[in-house]
Amino acid sequence: MLFMTSAFATHPGLVRKNNEDCIRTDDNLGIYLLADGIGGHNAGEVASALAVETAYAVLRSNIAHTPVDGCFELMVHAMHTAHWEISTKALDCVSFAKMGTTLVVAVLRENKAYIVHAGDSRCYVFQNGSRPPSGTPLESGVNKLKRLTHDHTVGDQQLASGVFIGQIPRKNFHILTRSVGCGDPPYPDFNIVELNQGDLLLICSDGLTDMLADAEIEAILANGDTGLDALAVDLIDAANANGGRDNISVVLVASL
Repeated sequence: MLFMTSAFATHPGLVRKNNEDCIRTDDNLGIYLLADGIGGHNAGEVASALAVETAYAVLRSNIAHTPVDGCFELMVHAMHTAHWEISTKALDCVSFAKMGTTLVVAVLRENKAYIVHAGDSRCYVFQNGSRPPSGTPLESGVNKLKRLTHDHTVGDQQLASGVFIGQIPRKNFHILTRSVGCGDPPYPDFNIVELNQGDLLLICSDGLTDMLADAEIEAILANGDTGLDALAVDLIDAANANGGRDNISVVLVASL
């Protein structure tokens, strides 16, 4: 049985005044959540906080007596409960109209990570094995960073349908096709990954992945040897060094 420890970092970036991302972690229960809010004024931060706290409350109350084969059902229930909380609040207050959020929910049980998500926040696994000494590059051709989620955006939908990427406006990759709180309850994607000792789970908002290519993220994770907290800050700093155009949030979960 592996033991889990985690760290997280969040930053408004260099352009935006508010930070509309929200994070919740619980190593004891193996619950990790990240949301990136959308909406005018402060509605985005309201939506993301409501999503994370509502989903966490559902999971915290039920995860201990939920069998492993019931994890996904519980996680979807948590996401949908958050959806209705947000949509109800939006109806009650005109300033919160049309607010919503991405949401990644990860639950770790019996050496496996169960993941559901809606939107364009992402989850990766860094299959570390034995980490090379600091400054040592990864072996040529070996990709240790594996993306587990697919972005729910208009641009990605067009790309999947065969539209050439050069013909898709950049803004389309920021228009969500699934979110928590807007429209109908989202049908999330499901993922499961087995974690080995030394592996890292990375959950992040698009403020990280818009600024850093997967190969750059992989290099930071491969060469960082100063602990999870410092590694999370390294990722934030690198995204800001590349422009920091959005809020940046990361959660790192290490299997020990």
